[in-house]
Amino acid sequence: MIGSGKRMSSTVQAQLSGLHARSEALIELTREYDRNRVPWEKVEDQLESETTDLVKLQEKLGCEYQTDGALGWKDQLRPVVDSISGLAESTRYSRWFDTNTFYKKPIVNGTVALAKFDSGTFVKSNLLSKDRKWKVTLPGPYTLTELSENKHYSTQSELLREFASVLREIVLKLNSVGVKLFQLSEPSLVSWPYRETRPSTDELEQGIDALRSVVEGVRAEFVVNTFFGDAGPIFSSLQSLPVKAVGVDLYETNWETLPQEAREVGLLLGIVDSEESLVEQPKWLVDTASKVQGKLSCPSIILAPNTDLKFVPRGIADSKLSSLGEAARLLQGGLS
Repeated sequence: MIGSGKRMSSTVQAQLSGLHARSEALIELTREYDRNRVPWEKVEDQLESETTDLVKLQEKLGCEYQTDGALGWKDQLRPVVDSISGLAESTRYSRWFDTNTFYKKPIVNGTVALAKFDSGTFVKSNLLSKDRKWKVTLPGPYTLTELSENKHYSTQSELLREFASVLREIVLKLNSVGVKLFQLSEPSLVSWPYRETRPSTDELEQGIDALRSVVEGVRAEFVVNTFFGDAGPIFSSLQSLPVKAVGVDLYETNWETLPQEAREVGLLLGIVDSEESLVEQPKWLVDTASKVQGKLSCPSIILAPNTDLKFVPRGIADSKLSSLGEAARLLQGGLS
């Protein structure tokens, strides 16, 4: 154990997960642009500056996989939705799970397909380090299906298969321009505020099969992340996927009840609370991660926010990332 001065047997690293926080300056500039008061170039300059700062912070912390923080994304589903045909033009917004933020709801009124693709809308590769591996977070096929309004396909299963096919195309295209790690976010596999009853076991298995169809045979690494709900009931099924790691939200999932199985799949620990302004201390992160690893014996551990850090101010988000980086260093080096 780390507390006894021994090095943790598995590899440990810190990673960002999803959309990072924007500064107040960038938020205000975006509002001013929407009101036609400033040119887009001013917004773009601020975006580039904040993305560069975030990349430098990840370099300082020794993050193996870098993300640009998706600071230019308007919500968690775009630019995926903007790249797909078969969706109606819409200004309808829905609440993002049980948060105080919203997303533009996709309305499916035709056959979905990848209509246009611009890698620059997904990842600012010109701002990322060439000697680091790049990571992009995308919505998983089940979550994308659940958060869309289906006015075209006879069943949700059909739409799920089509969205999975489109996501696989996006993954392949991003992989071809240098993205090495993909996080597929699947909160809808564990959280259902939009439904009166939880999905059946068969439906959840269809969602996991759709994930398999996205990742299988692709020469890239994948993390499937769950949050806003308890991953325990589907944890074993997720571990059966050919992925680098499975993510659990430690604020919703009791890690002590997770099945202890000898699998070669790592664990992404959603150990930092993305909706809480209190910055977690590295010592607490080390102690908690050590206890989880002591039970599950995963081959690798990723310390990460449980979801997007966009829900807290930029300074706090950066401090939380710094705590993750320091905790990963202590765990890997056995220095706590």
